[in-house]
Amino acid sequence: MPTFNQLLFRLIIPAIACGGIYIAAVFIRTRIENKDNLLWLTAVSIAIGYIIGYISIERTITILPREGIHWLFYLTLFALFSSTYWDSEGLRRTISQVIYSIVIPRILLDALFKHTWGTFQEIVWWTCLSVGIFVFWNIVKQSFSESPSIRSVPLIYFVLSGGTALVLALTGSLRLAQHAGILAAILAAVWIITLTIQHRMQIDSEINLLEFPQSLSPLLVFLFVAIWMNGYFYGETPFICVLLLAISPSFTLMGKLNIFSGLMSKKPVLIQIGLAVLCIGIAVAIAVVRSGLFGEDTYY
Repeated sequence: MPTFNQLLFRLIIPAIACGGIYIAAVFIRTRIENKDNLLWLTAVSIAIGYIIGYISIERTITILPREGIHWLFYLTLFALFSSTYWDSEGLRRTISQVIYSIVIPRILLDALFKHTWGTFQEIVWWTCLSVGIFVFWNIVKQSFSESPSIRSVPLIYFVLSGGTALVLALTGSLRLAQHAGILAAILAAVWIITLTIQHRMQIDSEINLLEFPQSLSPLLVFLFVAIWMNGYFYGETPFICVLLLAISPSFTLMGKLNIFSGLMSKKPVLIQIGLAVLCIGIAVAIAVVRSGLFGEDTYY
């Protein structure tokens, strides 16, 4: 088990690397006319930061993945490739989303498909997971554009990754918890930089430079889904915790529902963030109770 100093080092270095590249990406986009062409640089900054963290945890890159966790590195590369065209509208993006949603469960859960599940279980799990990934992906994409504040988006995903790390740590998946912690540190750096730059930026038309682009959605979806699936299927993370974590970003879409239109007219950012954090907090609380910290383990 890594010491506190090792954990701190693993968190700080990826966050610094990501922050430096992210600042450079924003600066570059301010110097060109067609800023949309380089929106994918945001995904590059987060991906490079995560890869640095991945190597610091795993110590090596497994050429032929033997465990579900080994696919985190390759999924990051796939997401980077997809980010280069994801901001453009077209059939290619939709087809890619469908293919990834179907393929990811199969490669991550290869051992279960081959040695544990029967044909019926395979069909049920594969169908449910593919649909779930596709739905979660659409929630993530819409959360980037529907949130009333550019500051709230990185904050929500920072809290989500931090909550994921806590849930995994409490349920015994310490190795996965470190991966989620790396993502939390990176998104915390992006959030702090966003706050700082927005405060200093005087031209309102350039605020879109700090928005989370659609090209970032593959990376976040791949990493969150892979970490959650590894935690549930190969660890002891309760399903209810994974479900609560997965639905938490959906609260950013409340403004689209007529029944919440009156509520969302008053401090929508605080309401959205508050409900998302509450959902994540419940997941952490359940993990605490089922971890046995308050006595006998209640998880069966």
